[in-house]
Amino acid sequence: MSNAALAIETEDEYAAIERAVLETPRGRWFLQEFAKRNRTADTGEVIGAIERLYDLARETGADARFGFLYHEMQEMRRAVGAAHETVAAVKPCSRHNDACTGPEELAAIAETAARAASDIVMAAERLQEIGETLRGSGADADLCDEIETHATGIFMASAYQEMTGKRIGAIVDALGQMEKRVDRAIALWEEEAGRS
Repeated sequence: MSNAALAIETEDEYAAIERAVLETPRGRWFLQEFAKRNRTADTGEVIGAIERLYDLARETGADARFGFLYHEMQEMRRAVGAAHETVAAVKPCSRHNDACTGPEELAAIAETAARAASDIVMAAERLQEIGETLRGSGADADLCDEIETHATGIFMASAYQEMTGKRIGAIVDALGQMEKRVDRAIALWEEEAGRS
């Protein structure tokens, strides 16, 4: 017997049994109950499969997002390190001419800039005093005026230098805070990944 003939015979048998069962009230009730139970079982299986797929998609999506964030944090860590090195390359931190890279050494650069600004102001004030003393002793007025003009220029340059030092200090503080937070976030992710 061929597969087509077998399928027709099976379909005919099924239809005959279905007609026989549908003839009685108890048979109709059985078919309805059977269909309802099968639908519930099938629906439960489908819902379970959907929930498993949803959980898998959520976990995979979370892993992908956190993996991306972890990678970005690593890039930020490298960028902060490069910024530290760039700022540190401006001036050696120790007598041994070792380039400084840590936040403490970078803060020392900002403090050195602030001290330099103070030293410049003191030198300019001393120039003004010398100019006034010379003027009082009858020195050339043009020379005294020139000393006064240069002292004023030094004051102005010092004010800009002081402002620059403060900005560098703020940048150093921000880099230090950013570095701490990035390191903390990376450490937490690595700790969490170690638990998984």
